[in-house]
Amino acid sequence: MSQVKFPALVGESPLAILAAIGTLRLIHDFVDEGARLSWDPADREPVLHSKLSSVDAVAEELAEIVTEMPEDVVVPGGPAGFPLERIGTKGSDPMRPLPGGMADLFATLTAGLCESEVDTVAIWMGSLVTDLVFRKPAKKGEQPVGMVSQFIAGAGQQTIATMLEKSHESVCSHPEYLYQALAGWRRGEGVTGEYLDHRAIWSATDDPRGQNGKMRGVPGATWLALMSYPLWTTTAAGKQVRTSGWHQEKARRGSVAELRLPLWQEPLGPAAIKALVEHPVLEGKGETKTPEAAALRLLGIFHVCCAHRRQADGGKSAGVLVPVS
Repeated sequence: MSQVKFPALVGESPLAILAAIGTLRLIHDFVDEGARLSWDPADREPVLHSKLSSVDAVAEELAEIVTEMPEDVVVPGGPAGFPLERIGTKGSDPMRPLPGGMADLFATLTAGLCESEVDTVAIWMGSLVTDLVFRKPAKKGEQPVGMVSQFIAGAGQQTIATMLEKSHESVCSHPEYLYQALAGWRRGEGVTGEYLDHRAIWSATDDPRGQNGKMRGVPGATWLALMSYPLWTTTAAGKQVRTSGWHQEKARRGSVAELRLPLWQEPLGPAAIKALVEHPVLEGKGETKTPEAAALRLLGIFHVCCAHRRQADGGKSAGVLVPVS
Protein backbone atom coordinates (compact mmCIF):
# COMPACT_ATOMS: atom_id res chain seq x y z
CA MET A 1 0.00 0.00 0.00
CA SER A 2 1.39 3.40 -1.02
CA GLN A 3 1.33 6.59 1.03
CA VAL A 4 0.62 9.82 -0.88
CA LYS A 5 0.62 13.26 0.73
CA PHE A 6 -1.47 16.17 -0.52
CA PRO A 7 0.59 19.34 0.12
CA ALA A 8 -2.27 21.71 -0.77
CA LEU A 9 -4.63 20.29 1.87
CA VAL A 10 -2.83 21.28 5.07
CA GLY A 11 -5.28 20.67 7.90
CA GLU A 12 -5.63 24.25 9.06
CA SER A 13 -8.95 25.13 7.43
CA PRO A 14 -12.35 23.43 7.10
CA LEU A 15 -12.10 23.46 3.29
CA ALA A 16 -8.77 21.59 3.28
CA ILE A 17 -9.84 19.01 5.85
CA LEU A 18 -13.19 18.32 4.19
CA ALA A 19 -11.53 18.11 0.76
CA ALA A 20 -9.07 15.50 2.06
CA ILE A 21 -11.93 13.47 3.55
CA GLY A 22 -13.94 13.85 0.34
CA THR A 23 -10.97 12.56 -1.64
CA LEU A 24 -10.72 9.52 0.60
CA ARG A 25 -14.45 8.81 0.30
CA LEU A 26 -14.33 8.86 -3.50
CA ILE A 27 -11.18 6.72 -3.74
CA HIS A 28 -12.57 4.29 -1.15
CA ASP A 29 -16.00 3.98 -2.78
CA PHE A 30 -14.99 3.91 -6.45
CA VAL A 31 -11.32 2.85 -6.70
CA ASP A 32 -9.87 1.06 -3.67
CA GLU A 33 -12.06 -0.07 -0.78
CA GLY A 34 -8.93 -0.54 1.32
CA ALA A 35 -8.05 3.17 1.15
CA ARG A 36 -7.40 4.98 4.42
CA LEU A 37 -6.55 8.54 5.49
CA SER A 38 -4.24 9.91 8.17
CA TRP A 39 -2.47 13.20 8.92
CA ASP A 40 1.22 13.90 9.39
CA PRO A 41 1.70 15.62 12.79
CA ALA A 42 4.90 17.30 11.53
CA ASP A 43 3.23 19.43 8.84
CA ARG A 44 -0.50 18.60 9.15
CA GLU A 45 -0.65 17.34 5.57
CA PRO A 46 -3.10 14.51 4.82
CA VAL A 47 -1.73 11.11 3.80
CA LEU A 48 -3.75 8.78 1.58
CA HIS A 49 -2.96 5.09 2.11
CA SER A 50 -4.07 3.18 -1.00
CA LYS A 51 -2.91 1.32 -4.09
CA LEU A 52 -2.33 4.68 -5.83
CA SER A 53 1.31 5.73 -5.82
CA SER A 54 1.28 9.47 -6.62
CA VAL A 55 -0.74 12.68 -6.54
CA ASP A 56 -1.04 12.43 -10.32
CA ALA A 57 -2.53 8.95 -10.04
CA VAL A 58 -5.07 10.11 -7.44
CA ALA A 59 -6.05 13.13 -9.54
CA GLU A 60 -6.45 10.90 -12.61
CA GLU A 61 -8.78 8.55 -10.75
CA LEU A 62 -10.84 11.47 -9.43
CA ALA A 63 -11.10 12.89 -12.95
CA GLU A 64 -12.21 9.50 -14.26
CA ILE A 65 -14.95 9.35 -11.62
CA VAL A 66 -16.22 12.70 -12.88
CA THR A 67 -16.02 11.87 -16.60
CA GLU A 68 -17.81 8.55 -16.13
CA MET A 69 -20.83 10.23 -14.54
CA PRO A 70 -23.79 10.21 -16.97
CA GLU A 71 -25.29 13.45 -18.20
CA ASP A 72 -27.62 15.16 -15.68
CA VAL A 73 -25.99 13.30 -12.78
CA VAL A 74 -24.24 15.59 -10.29
CA VAL A 75 -23.25 13.20 -7.49
CA PRO A 76 -21.14 10.09 -8.21
CA GLY A 77 -23.30 6.97 -8.19
CA GLY A 78 -26.49 9.00 -8.03
CA PRO A 79 -29.46 9.17 -10.42
CA ALA A 80 -30.32 11.87 -12.94
CA GLY A 81 -32.62 14.52 -11.50
CA PHE A 82 -31.16 14.35 -8.00
CA PRO A 83 -31.26 16.65 -6.11
CA LEU A 84 -34.62 18.10 -7.10
CA GLU A 85 -34.43 21.45 -8.83
CA ARG A 86 -36.72 24.33 -8.02
CA ILE A 87 -38.99 25.43 -10.84
CA GLY A 88 -38.79 29.20 -11.17
CA THR A 89 -37.20 31.54 -8.65
CA LYS A 90 -39.84 31.61 -5.93
CA GLY A 91 -40.57 29.22 -3.11
CA SER A 92 -38.36 27.11 -0.88
CA ASP A 93 -35.83 24.54 -1.97
CA PRO A 94 -37.79 21.39 -3.04
CA MET A 95 -35.18 19.29 -1.23
CA ARG A 96 -36.39 20.65 2.11
CA PRO A 97 -39.01 18.18 3.43
CA LEU A 98 -42.32 19.25 4.93
CA PRO A 99 -42.96 18.41 8.60
CA GLY A 100 -42.83 14.63 8.84
CA GLY A 101 -42.31 14.47 5.10
CA MET A 102 -38.83 12.95 4.85
CA ALA A 103 -40.14 9.47 3.99
CA ASP A 104 -42.50 10.81 1.31
CA LEU A 105 -39.74 12.92 -0.25
CA PHE A 106 -37.38 9.93 -0.23
CA ALA A 107 -40.04 7.76 -1.89
CA THR A 108 -40.54 10.37 -4.61
CA LEU A 109 -36.82 10.68 -5.25
CA THR A 110 -36.16 6.93 -5.40
CA ALA A 111 -39.17 5.69 -7.38
CA GLY A 112 -37.96 3.34 -10.12
CA LEU A 113 -34.27 3.54 -9.19
CA CYS A 114 -31.85 0.62 -8.89
CA GLU A 115 -30.60 -0.41 -5.45
CA SER A 116 -27.24 1.37 -5.69
CA GLU A 117 -28.91 4.63 -6.72
CA VAL A 118 -31.40 4.32 -3.85
CA ASP A 119 -28.48 3.87 -1.44
CA THR A 120 -26.74 6.95 -2.85
CA VAL A 121 -29.87 9.10 -2.48
CA ALA A 122 -30.30 7.82 1.08
CA ILE A 123 -26.82 8.81 2.27
CA TRP A 124 -27.00 12.23 0.61
CA MET A 125 -30.47 12.98 2.00
CA GLY A 126 -29.47 11.98 5.52
CA SER A 127 -26.60 14.43 5.27
CA LEU A 128 -28.27 17.36 3.53
CA VAL A 129 -31.67 17.76 5.20
CA THR A 130 -33.81 16.82 8.20
CA ASP A 131 -37.53 16.95 8.96
CA LEU A 132 -36.97 16.95 12.72
CA VAL A 133 -36.54 20.74 12.99
CA PHE A 134 -38.01 23.42 10.76
CA ARG A 135 -37.43 26.83 9.31
CA LYS A 136 -40.23 29.22 10.19
CA PRO A 137 -42.25 30.49 7.21
CA ALA A 138 -41.01 33.81 5.87
CA LYS A 139 -44.48 34.84 4.72
CA LYS A 140 -48.00 34.27 5.97
CA GLY A 141 -49.57 31.21 4.42
CA GLU A 142 -46.26 29.46 3.70
CA GLN A 143 -45.55 26.05 5.20
CA PRO A 144 -42.62 25.38 7.52
CA VAL A 145 -39.90 23.31 5.85
CA GLY A 146 -37.07 21.15 7.15
CA MET A 147 -33.62 22.51 7.90
CA VAL A 148 -30.49 21.89 5.85
CA SER A 149 -27.01 20.76 6.93
CA GLN A 150 -24.99 23.24 8.96
CA PHE A 151 -22.30 22.96 6.29
CA ILE A 152 -24.66 24.66 3.82
CA ALA A 153 -24.69 28.45 3.90
CA GLY A 154 -26.13 29.29 0.51
CA ALA A 155 -26.94 32.88 -0.40
CA GLY A 156 -29.86 34.35 -2.30
CA GLN A 157 -31.78 31.88 -4.44
CA GLN A 158 -29.24 29.07 -4.14
CA THR A 159 -30.64 25.58 -3.64
CA ILE A 160 -28.99 22.26 -2.84
CA ALA A 161 -29.26 21.36 -6.54
CA THR A 162 -27.54 24.53 -7.75
CA MET A 163 -24.83 24.15 -5.08
CA LEU A 164 -23.91 20.70 -6.35
CA GLU A 165 -24.45 21.45 -10.04
CA LYS A 166 -22.19 24.49 -10.16
CA SER A 167 -19.33 22.73 -8.41
CA HIS A 168 -19.72 19.63 -10.59
CA GLU A 169 -19.71 21.69 -13.77
CA SER A 170 -16.41 23.33 -12.80
CA VAL A 171 -14.49 20.06 -12.37
CA CYS A 172 -16.24 18.48 -15.35
CA SER A 173 -15.08 21.33 -17.59
CA HIS A 174 -11.65 21.62 -15.99
CA PRO A 175 -10.36 18.24 -14.69
CA GLU A 176 -7.02 19.93 -13.92
CA TYR A 177 -8.76 21.61 -10.98
CA LEU A 178 -8.65 18.25 -9.18
CA TYR A 179 -4.86 18.04 -9.40
CA GLN A 180 -4.58 21.66 -8.27
CA ALA A 181 -6.82 20.89 -5.28
CA LEU A 182 -4.33 18.28 -4.06
CA ALA A 183 -1.01 19.77 -5.11
CA GLY A 184 -1.28 23.57 -5.23
CA TRP A 185 -4.34 25.79 -4.99
CA ARG A 186 -5.23 28.28 -7.71
CA ARG A 187 -8.12 30.59 -6.98
CA GLY A 188 -10.81 31.40 -9.53
CA GLU A 189 -12.94 34.53 -9.68
CA GLY A 190 -16.60 33.95 -8.92
CA VAL A 191 -15.97 30.73 -6.96
CA THR A 192 -17.59 31.02 -3.52
CA GLY A 193 -15.94 27.97 -1.99
CA GLU A 194 -19.47 27.29 -0.68
CA TYR A 195 -18.54 29.49 2.29
CA LEU A 196 -16.11 26.88 3.65
CA ASP A 197 -13.09 29.06 2.84
CA HIS A 198 -12.70 32.50 4.45
CA ARG A 199 -9.80 33.33 2.10
CA ALA A 200 -12.22 33.23 -0.83
CA ILE A 201 -13.54 36.65 0.19
CA TRP A 202 -11.42 39.43 -1.27
CA SER A 203 -11.72 43.02 -0.14
CA ALA A 204 -10.95 46.09 -2.26
CA THR A 205 -7.39 46.06 -0.90
CA ASP A 206 -6.89 42.46 -2.10
CA ASP A 207 -8.30 43.09 -5.57
CA PRO A 208 -5.90 44.61 -8.15
CA ARG A 209 -8.81 46.62 -9.56
CA GLY A 210 -9.94 47.81 -6.14
CA GLN A 211 -13.30 46.06 -6.39
CA ASN A 212 -15.00 44.93 -3.19
CA GLY A 213 -16.97 41.77 -2.45
CA LYS A 214 -15.39 39.53 -5.09
CA MET A 215 -15.16 35.81 -4.33
CA ARG A 216 -12.09 33.82 -5.34
CA GLY A 217 -12.35 30.24 -4.20
CA VAL A 218 -10.61 26.99 -5.12
CA PRO A 219 -13.00 25.08 -7.43
CA GLY A 220 -11.43 21.61 -7.19
CA ALA A 221 -11.06 21.69 -3.42
CA THR A 222 -14.64 22.95 -3.10
CA TRP A 223 -16.01 20.00 -5.07
CA LEU A 224 -13.94 17.52 -3.10
CA ALA A 225 -15.17 19.07 0.16
CA LEU A 226 -18.78 18.66 -0.99
CA MET A 227 -18.00 15.01 -1.69
CA SER A 228 -17.33 14.52 2.04
CA TYR A 229 -20.92 15.46 2.92
CA PRO A 230 -22.45 11.96 2.62
CA LEU A 231 -20.34 10.90 5.61
CA TRP A 232 -22.13 13.36 7.88
CA THR A 233 -25.61 13.20 9.43
CA THR A 234 -28.00 16.10 9.86
CA THR A 235 -30.51 15.68 12.67
CA ALA A 236 -31.84 17.69 15.63
CA ALA A 237 -30.51 18.59 19.08
CA GLY A 238 -33.55 19.89 20.92
CA LYS A 239 -35.02 22.62 18.73
CA GLN A 240 -31.78 23.21 16.83
CA VAL A 241 -30.39 21.54 13.72
CA ARG A 242 -27.27 19.48 14.38
CA THR A 243 -24.83 18.16 11.76
CA SER A 244 -21.84 15.89 12.41
CA GLY A 245 -18.84 17.92 13.56
CA TRP A 246 -20.86 20.91 14.77
CA HIS A 247 -21.15 21.92 18.42
CA GLN A 248 -22.63 24.73 20.49
CA GLU A 249 -19.99 26.83 22.25
CA LYS A 250 -20.84 29.28 25.02
CA ALA A 251 -20.54 32.91 23.94
CA ARG A 252 -21.11 36.29 25.59
CA ARG A 253 -24.70 36.22 24.44
CA GLY A 254 -26.05 32.69 24.42
CA SER A 255 -24.05 30.30 22.30
CA VAL A 256 -22.42 30.08 18.89
CA ALA A 257 -22.20 27.15 16.48
CA GLU A 258 -18.64 25.87 16.19
CA LEU A 259 -17.30 23.33 13.71
CA ARG A 260 -14.67 21.00 15.17
CA LEU A 261 -12.72 18.82 12.76
CA PRO A 262 -9.96 16.59 14.19
CA LEU A 263 -6.64 15.55 12.67
CA TRP A 264 -5.57 12.00 13.53
CA GLN A 265 -2.40 9.91 13.20
CA GLU A 266 -3.66 6.39 12.49
CA PRO A 267 -4.93 5.51 8.98
CA LEU A 268 -8.75 5.42 9.10
CA GLY A 269 -11.48 4.51 6.64
CA PRO A 270 -14.64 6.57 6.03
CA ALA A 271 -16.76 4.88 8.72
CA ALA A 272 -14.05 5.32 11.35
CA ILE A 273 -13.59 8.98 10.38
CA LYS A 274 -17.31 9.59 10.81
CA ALA A 275 -17.18 7.95 14.25
CA LEU A 276 -14.19 10.10 15.23
CA VAL A 277 -15.76 13.37 14.06
CA GLU A 278 -18.93 12.51 15.99
CA HIS A 279 -17.11 11.30 19.13
CA PRO A 280 -18.47 12.79 22.39
CA VAL A 281 -14.95 13.85 23.41
CA LEU A 282 -15.13 16.64 20.82
CA GLU A 283 -18.22 18.02 22.55
CA GLY A 284 -15.96 19.09 25.42
CA LYS A 285 -16.67 19.60 29.10
CA GLY A 286 -17.15 22.48 31.49
CA GLU A 287 -18.42 25.96 30.81
CA THR A 288 -16.26 26.49 27.76
CA LYS A 289 -17.02 23.04 26.31
CA THR A 290 -13.33 22.56 25.51
CA PRO A 291 -12.25 19.02 24.55
CA GLU A 292 -9.77 17.49 27.02
CA ALA A 293 -6.26 17.12 25.60
CA ALA A 294 -5.65 13.76 27.31
CA ALA A 295 -8.87 12.30 25.93
CA LEU A 296 -8.00 13.53 22.43
CA ARG A 297 -4.57 11.88 22.60
CA LEU A 298 -6.17 8.55 23.53
CA LEU A 299 -8.14 8.75 20.28
CA GLY A 300 -5.02 9.53 18.26
CA ILE A 301 -6.10 13.14 17.69
CA PHE A 302 -3.24 15.66 17.73
CA HIS A 303 -5.10 18.78 16.57
CA VAL A 304 -8.67 20.07 16.32
CA CYS A 305 -9.48 22.74 13.73
CA CYS A 306 -12.28 24.91 15.13
CA ALA A 307 -14.20 27.38 12.99
CA HIS A 308 -17.08 29.84 13.33
CA ARG A 309 -19.26 31.42 10.67
CA ARG A 310 -18.75 35.14 10.18
CA GLN A 311 -20.94 37.36 8.08
CA ALA A 312 -19.14 39.36 5.41
CA ASP A 313 -20.07 42.99 4.83
CA GLY A 314 -23.23 43.00 2.75
CA GLY A 315 -23.30 39.21 2.66
CA LYS A 316 -26.56 37.30 2.27
CA SER A 317 -25.33 33.87 3.31
CA ALA A 318 -25.16 32.38 6.80
CA GLY A 319 -21.51 33.46 6.81
CA VAL A 320 -18.15 32.09 5.80
CA LEU A 321 -16.27 29.59 7.98
CA VAL A 322 -13.28 31.19 9.69
CA PRO A 323 -10.77 29.03 11.64
CA VAL A 324 -10.34 30.11 15.26
CA SER A 325 -7.81 27.42 16.23
